[in-house]
Amino acid sequence: MPALISLETAKRHLLIDYDDRDEDIQAKAEEATDIVVDYLKRPDHGWTFETVPGRVRAAILLTLGVIYEDREGQVDPLSDAVRSLLHRMRDPALA
Repeated sequence: MPALISLETAKRHLLIDYDDRDEDIQAKAEEATDIVVDYLKRPDHGWTFETVPGRVRAAILLTLGVIYEDREGQVDPLSDAVRSLLHRMRDPALA
């Protein structure tokens, strides 16, 4: 899934000002986007860089930070903060 944040936005969030990790950061931005969109249950969201809601962008950046720093997978990338940001936008589960 294409990332809903730009490489520049991702690097700014991660406080990275060099270019030798760009490919890894781009891949992780795409992974973070996929995690958030999957949580929302909106595979056909239709958002772009320009139209993605701010709370979704913030959730992607928080998720990116976790998966970038926690390469061993010890921390759930869907933190309470991410869930809180996205809760009202999530399609309800069917019983």
